[in-house]
Formats: sequence, C-alpha cells, structure tokens
Amino acid sequence: MLNDLFSIERAFLANGDPIGAAHADVKDMAKGPAFRLRLDSDARLAAVELIEDAGRGAVWTLRDGQHNGFPGLKTKAGLLEIGAAELEAHDQVWKKHKAGAERRAELKRLAQAFPVQAANWPEAGHRKRIAERLDALRALANDDKAAAVPAAFERFLRAVDAPAPLLAQLTAKLIEALDSRSDEWLEPIRAAFIGTMAVVIDVASGAFARDASDPRQIGAVSAALSETSGAAAQTGVCALSGAEVVLHRGNYPQPTLPGLGQSYVYSRNADIPALRRYGRIAETSFSVGAELTRRLRGVLDELTKSDKEGKTWRLIPAESGDKPDLILCSLASLSDEDRAVLAELAEDEHDEAGPAARDELIKQGGALFGRLAGAGNTRKGETPHILVLVLRTVDPANRKAIYSRRLAADQIEDAAVRWREANRNLPESLGFFLPVKGQKTLRLHRPPRVAPLSLTPLTRALFANGGQRRVEIIGLGAVEAMGLFLGEGNAEARARKILRAFLRRCDALLLNLAAASHEGGEALRKFDPQLDLRRHALRVVGWFGALLVFLGRPKETYMNDLAYRLGQFLSGADFLHIGYCADRRNGEVPPMLVGASVMTLAGGDPVRALAVLSQRLKPYRDWMRSSRFEKLNERIKQLNAAKKENLAIAIRVGLTRARQMEAAADDLTELLQPYKTKEKRPDDRFKAELLLGYLAGFPKARKSGAPDANGDDPKIVEHDLGEAE
Repeated sequence: MLNDLFSIERAFLANGDPIGAAHADVKDMAKGPAFRLRLDSDARLAAVELIEDAGRGAVWTLRDGQHNGFPGLKTKAGLLEIGAAELEAHDQVWKKHKAGAERRAELKRLAQAFPVQAANWPEAGHRKRIAERLDALRALANDDKAAAVPAAFERFLRAVDAPAPLLAQLTAKLIEALDSRSDEWLEPIRAAFIGTMAVVIDVASGAFARDASDPRQIGAVSAALSETSGAAAQTGVCALSGAEVVLHRGNYPQPTLPGLGQSYVYSRNADIPALRRYGRIAETSFSVGAELTRRLRGVLDELTKSDKEGKTWRLIPAESGDKPDLILCSLASLSDEDRAVLAELAEDEHDEAGPAARDELIKQGGALFGRLAGAGNTRKGETPHILVLVLRTVDPANRKAIYSRRLAADQIEDAAVRWREANRNLPESLGFFLPVKGQKTLRLHRPPRVAPLSLTPLTRALFANGGQRRVEIIGLGAVEAMGLFLGEGNAEARARKILRAFLRRCDALLLNLAAASHEGGEALRKFDPQLDLRRHALRVVGWFGALLVFLGRPKETYMNDLAYRLGQFLSGADFLHIGYCADRRNGEVPPMLVGASVMTLAGGDPVRALAVLSQRLKPYRDWMRSSRFEKLNERIKQLNAAKKENLAIAIRVGLTRARQMEAAADDLTELLQPYKTKEKRPDDRFKAELLLGYLAGFPKARKSGAPDANGDDPKIVEHDLGEAE
C-alpha cells in the first residue's frame, strides 16, 4: 500500500496541492455519539454538547495504539452506581416505554435513586500520559489557531483533580439536559448513566479561534509531536523517496478507513521467522521517512472524508466474506497542459492550480464511480489522468492494494460508450412477468442495464437443487469487472472467463426458470415464490448480452445463428408439449418438458440433441397433425365455456409454436451442417446463446386484444428494472 499512497502523495504535491501530514498517534474517534465537555478557564464544566457521530474525522484524538486516548476518551463505567438487579428492572422499563416523556421520567428516576460513581477516572497512568502529551504540545500556545489544544489538556488535568469531580459535574449537566434537550439526547444520556460513554474534552465556546477538537488542528498537533521526537531520531535513506531523512520508528499510522476499519498503512509481523533471520522486523523491515509517513496518512484522511463518498472513495463488494473492498480515486500528476486548464478554473486571485485540482478530483472521481455503477455523464477531453486504487482487508492487521491503475478521461469515456452499447445486446422479447405492487396485472420485466460492479455480488451465488437453492460461494472480484469495463489486457479471454463462471453458477437457474415460465403463472410462482430468482436471472441475462459483445457476437449475428435458433426451437417444443397435455391430460404437465429435457445435451452436442428430440416429439406431432382445426376449435370453445381458459390458451399457443417450429426446421438443418462435419464445436458462447434463445422463444405474434401464451392481460406494458449494481 505504501508505494501506491506515495504515488498519490507525489501527484498532489506536483499539482501544487500538498496534503497535510498526520502523526501516527492521531486517530479517529469510534463511530457513534459522544459528549463534548467544554471547560472554562477555571477548569469547570461550562457546557455539554452532543456530537451525534464522533467517528470518520468529525473529531480527532491521540492514542498509543488503542490506549490512553485524549482529548477523546471513554468513561470507565456508568456515571450512576446501579446494582445488577436494579439495572435489569430499568431495562424492562426502557423496552416497554418508547415515548420520549416516559423515558425522560425513567432517567430522572435513576438520577434521583442512585448516587454518582466515585470512580478514579482516568487512572494514574492515563493521566501521566496526558501530561506528557501536554509537554509536547505546549509550543502550540503561541499559535492563535492551535492554542486551544494545550489549553484543553491543561484544563482537563486540573478538572480531574478538583474538589468537585468532573464526572459529578457531567452528571448534573446531563440531568439538566433532560428538561431542555431533544429526544436525540435520551439514548446517549442513558448510555452515560449505566455504561461507558465517549467524551471529547474541549475549551469553552468562543474562548479561542478554533476548538481543540477541530480536525484542522491535526496538522499543527502532528508537527509539534514530530519536533519533540526528533532528538532521538534515526536518519537513513527512505526506500520510497531515496532521500537521506529522519526515518519512521514505532507503529505506522492506523487510520480508520471506510468499510475496512482501523488499518495500518504498513505492517510486518515480527513473528515471521524469515524476517528474524535477517534481523529486519516490524518497522525496520522497510525504511520510510518519518515526515513522508505522516503525509501518506494525510493522503488517506483526505481521500476518505465522509463527505467525499462517491467522489474520491466508494465501497465495493469483495469476492467473499462480509468485508467490502475500498476503491479510492485521485488525480495523477498533471501535465503542463492540464495544469494550465485547471489554473483557468481556479477561483482564487493567484490562479493556483491546486484548489482547482482538488475540485476536479471530486468531480471526476464521482464521474468514474458513476460509470462503474452504470451511470455518469463525463465528456471526452475534459478529465486529466486519475489514479484508481482498490484496498482489501487481508487479515485483522493487514490491508493490501489489489488494483492500481492510471486512467485517462478518453479511456473512461470510451469504455462507458462500449458498455452502454453492450447493454443493448439482447432480444426485445426476452424477459419475465412479475407482479407490480398495487396492481392486478403483471408486467414484462426485461433484463436491466447491468453495471460493471454488479459482477461480484452476482457471481457469489451458485444455484443448486434445480436452480431453486442459492449457495454462497467465492465470486469474481471487482478487478475482473474493471478490467473488462476498461478493456485491459485480453478482453475476449476475460469475457470468456466471466461467461464460464456465470454458466457454471446459474445454468440450472436459467433453464428451469424458463421452463417454469413456459408452463405459466402458477408454475412460475411455485418455482420462484419470492420473485428473487427471476430478478437475479434477469441480471445474469443482462451480463450474457454484454459479454457476447466482447466476444464479437452482436445480437444481429447470434440471433441468426444455430445456438439461439435451436434454443427457440426447444422453447417451441415445450409449448407444443404443454398444448398436448392441455387437450389430452386435462392440463397435467410432467415434471420435465420435452424441450427442457434435451437442453443440456444441446449445449454439448446439438446434432444428437435434435435427433433425440425428433423421437420424443413424435406423439405430439401426431396429435397436432391428426386433429382437424374444426375439432380443436370446438375443444377450445368447450374449455372456455367451462371456465378453463388457461387450457384453451395452451392448446392454441401449442399449435402456433408447432407451426413456427416447422417453419424454422429447414434453417436449423442448414445451420447444423458445420456441427455434423465437426467444423464447429459448441463452447460456452454457444451455451449462452442457446439459453438466450430458450428464454426468449419464438416471437409472440398475437392479435390485438388476445391473451399471450401465459394467459396474461394483453395490455401488459414492458417495464425495465433499471440499472443494477
């Protein structure tokens, strides 16, 4: 990760937009609420404020690893001294009463019934460390903007030794807040009364130019801590910059990254024997400048600010597990031409490129993430090069860069145009009927426009038990999706790999879902009662269409080739079988339809599959040919009169599909010839096109006002699921 962060840091510096350094001991607070305790010049608690979420850069704190935090720290125990039995009784009351007034009354009852804990907080070792930090930060008192930092440290040390304990003052302030603050305060106050609570120590409002806990203090604090540690520093050659500098020693920075949690920018396990052999363990295994290390931490802080989600960072699914990957986006080093363009965009009077570069990063990073999610509207020729980095959790202490690329605007836009065209590579008739909430009629949902980053969640599912049981497995990573989207390396080979994965995981789902849809609405509802299988299948089919474009198979080509036409033919055979059962078996359909029964064989040997199908179709063809039109028409009228419209429709559709099959037979015979002579052999592309033809079937030519093959309302309109991610 260090090398990738170094490239990003160099790019910021080259663009005239340096990133502030952050000391390794500067940490984020944990997510969740915290109370800001404001101390006046006499070290008394002047005010208490609620910070709804102290994490993700809202406030900062100093910690030695996970210990001795300040100015952000936690109380040792609940403010009130409550026994286990009384606490259990309180829990029951709290769960029972949800209204704000009732909960306020319960918290007041606790404050009146139980004394304040006489806790020694913080402990002696923690106080000593706060005092040591104060000594290192005293020089900030001469800086108007940073003077609040040493003041907060000094006031806190006086407050905890004062006759009136700080926690007792806090308890009194929280009791007052029950009458004056909103309901959002109730849960945090309860947490403070009965358990530990995060607090942030600060100075009284308005006493200084900036609060002590302001994130803008991090630069000054980091510089002060670095100066005090310089006397014992060791110099050497930085492995990244090549310069003779003061080297970093001790733990590397541990920023809290979105989705990945607390992450070392570099870690090397001291217990690895191969490292001990050479005496190069922990931080000595890789020499990096101390100041550069702090700037690399600053790079991560800058790119992962909470307000830049979807602009410079985004979480994406990993191949397995519940931990996502983190994708970061940054501007690369700008050319002189790029800098001239950005300088014109700068709003400050000096026309510096830096501020404009930062704005451009936010704009273009958001555009790239939009493209990867299937959206975005970047235009060619407007974006400088950007760096893309994907980070992953390898183990609790280890984060690795699994993808790092430098991308140009034209490359991204060309990829987006290709992807948009690839998403149109499906027959118009393909889709599944789904109910619409609040409506009685069904709608034909066509495959959605799939996004590149939808690859990972879709391939994490394997469908077993005939396609009805979803099994969680390892999916294909975002690296594969981005590589295909951007056309990196051998795009055709990558497309074949992805297509093979989809076929292995989803062929049973697609085959049996299509067969159920041929039978009609009841069979489809039985196969997919929750609708999730149909929705997943539609997204997989959307990927089929896109992948076929990368394999040189636009729909104008594959819809006229053997695999697709054979799939249509087998679909028609299913409908013929269903029509026969409607007439001769009162609608009782066997578990396997005749077309579906040879689908697997057709994917490997289409010649043999058609030979087998010809034998199995004989009784159904005989039925069709021996039944005169007048006789079947009378049968249909009888079924309609008996309110068995579905059987009547099945007979009519079966006959229609049989005629379409006869019309297609000659073309199939011609298209089959190269497979008879072994000039062509089925492959994964063939299987995908076969499934698409089976799913789409023959075009449903019907008269206006007539029901379709499944007996659905003819007024059904097509409905797109929209973009899938």
